[in-house]
Amino acid sequence: MKIRSEAKVGLIGIATLVLLIWGINYLKGRNILNSTYTLHAFYEDSGGLENSSSVLMKGMKIGYIDNIELQPGLALPVHVVLHVEKHYPVNIGSTAILFSADLLGSRAVRIESSGKDAYMQHNDTILAYSEADMIASLTAQVMPVMEQIGDLSESLDSVVHKLDKLIESEATSEALLDLAEISASLSASLKPGGALHESFNNLESFSSMLESQEDEFESMAGHLNSISESIDSAGIDRIAEELIAASGAFTQLMEQLNSGKGSMGKLFYSDTLYVQLQNLVSNLDSLIIDLNENPKDYVHFSLFGK
Repeated sequence: MKIRSEAKVGLIGIATLVLLIWGINYLKGRNILNSTYTLHAFYEDSGGLENSSSVLMKGMKIGYIDNIELQPGLALPVHVVLHVEKHYPVNIGSTAILFSADLLGSRAVRIESSGKDAYMQHNDTILAYSEADMIASLTAQVMPVMEQIGDLSESLDSVVHKLDKLIESEATSEALLDLAEISASLSASLKPGGALHESFNNLESFSSMLESQEDEFESMAGHLNSISESIDSAGIDRIAEELIAASGAFTQLMEQLNSGKGSMGKLFYSDTLYVQLQNLVSNLDSLIIDLNENPKDYVHFSLFGK
């Protein structure tokens, strides 16, 4: 059967049209040869999301955005229609996250699976929320740093200005001159013949002398150890105990004297002995006086024995 030329032209035109439609959709990210099912998501802000933007799962493209509608008056006014290829089922409870796909700010939707066994059906509504885009996030992080840098710059300017004034002041000039003089004096002292140079030499000599007398120091330390051991063996502990005991006895004696107890206490605090001694002294005085005045009453002397 011979095909007419008009039919050939028509078939070629239809094929060209189909290829054109398929090519346009392919360029938009759509594959009209794969069947899809529809999911609905609602956002507070589209963030620059466009039709034909990609729908991703685990980094792989599983669909595309078919339509974006604004529905004023709703809490989440941006209605987004997602077309997902049927051989990529989405678990119930999964989330459609609006995020930045690249540094240029292109937006896409990423499906975070819930892991449940049941799957969403055609025209179901999926949970949705938006992530801050990269530029906004970077701006939010960089702006405080830039503000701090600005404050630091102002502080540095203020410090530099104060340093300029400080350097230009007479007190600073005098202090710098004094420091220069001190530096020069130190340099002169450290040179051969200077005070510090001689002091360091003396210290080195003293250190050398100590090193040369190291054996004598060790011998001296040995003698000291021997003396210490001799003192220990001499019964220092026993002598200390006897001294402590004697101190206790002396303390007891003083307590008796202070309280008037015991023989010594009575001797110190009783007036009987004092009176008796006074009477004895008085009697001795009387006896001596009488003996001087009347010696004959006490001594009998005779040449003839009578």
